[in-house]
Amino acid sequence: MNLSLHLLIHFLFAVFAGYIVWKLWHKPKASFFSAIAGGIFIDLDHLIDYFLAFGLNFNLDHFLGSHQYLKTDKVYILFHGWEYIIFLLIVVLILKNKTIKSVFLALVVGAFFHLSTDIVINEAFVKTYSVVYRFKNGFEAEKLILPEQYKNHLIRKKLLNL
Repeated sequence: MNLSLHLLIHFLFAVFAGYIVWKLWHKPKASFFSAIAGGIFIDLDHLIDYFLAFGLNFNLDHFLGSHQYLKTDKVYILFHGWEYIIFLLIVVLILKNKTIKSVFLALVVGAFFHLSTDIVINEAFVKTYSVVYRFKNGFEAEKLILPEQYKNHLIRKKLLNL
């Protein structure tokens, strides 16, 4: 899928997450800002994967082409994890202040929508979006993506000499 469309989908779901929390607790600033953080900024972890693969030599084409995964055969994406959603949901249940609850709930809903849409868009396993599962599998792409996707991954890797 085109990256612009992928990001637009995440943005629209993040705004929707903010709307849900705003309607629930009437805290629009906290709701929308946090939902966007949970629904879009979660993707900043792709930069971590990139810098682990290529160091500080940034190439926008390589980043947008996800060459970091081709080079390392690893999928870290450390901010993409169901565990964070569970933890933040527990925080929401403990907190009393509505504004702070709005912040954390919006993060939860935004991140939930993000991971859910990633599963559909990337045709991925639900368990692939568990940090613990990725860790247990050594972050190895071969163990985390569908066999057909891994086959295509290897073909791209060979074509790009990575």
